[in-house]
Amino acid sequence: MYIIGLTGGISCGKSAVADILRRCRGATTLDIDKVTHQLLEPGGELFDIYVRHFGDYIVTQEGGLNRKLIGEIIFNHPDERAWINSVAHPILLNKARDFLVECSEAGVRLVVLEVPLLFEAGWEHLFDEIWAVYTTPGTQLQRLMQRDKLTKQQALTRIKAQMSPKEIRKRADVKIKNYGGYKITRRQVFAALKRRTF
Repeated sequence: MYIIGLTGGISCGKSAVADILRRCRGATTLDIDKVTHQLLEPGGELFDIYVRHFGDYIVTQEGGLNRKLIGEIIFNHPDERAWINSVAHPILLNKARDFLVECSEAGVRLVVLEVPLLFEAGWEHLFDEIWAVYTTPGTQLQRLMQRDKLTKQQALTRIKAQMSPKEIRKRADVKIKNYGGYKITRRQVFAALKRRTF
């Protein structure tokens, strides 16, 4: 089983690359962001931890977490962001390991884990190689503003809170430029795959 760690800054196109790997090479994929969202649902492992830490004011009238409010807290308060990472990363690491065991037992040949904070979390040891997806600063900003309905300043705060794209690319084994269109991105993925046997 060959394991690729797929990382990159927020709104750089990790999911698009994962989709190419899934559809064109039959990769089994896991998006750690989606796992996190599930754990933050009422009854989820992280839901109760967050409420105990922040208080009931982060809970909406419908009973879920006010994710926009939490986003404002963690992206504007580095100490709170550090606390969340210290709590969430070990739980998510266990989920990732369980997933990899299941894939191994099922005879999966290629596994791709989308991990936004791969280097920050220190998960390098999980992977045979690490792919970094990046785009232009302007494209990243526009995508994030549109996707999460953020102001320019809110989006910039989130981008700056993460490791710089330059540092991510420096640490990665494969770099994928996700601008210029889907076909160009797919061509880069295929070129990277040609050099590897799974």
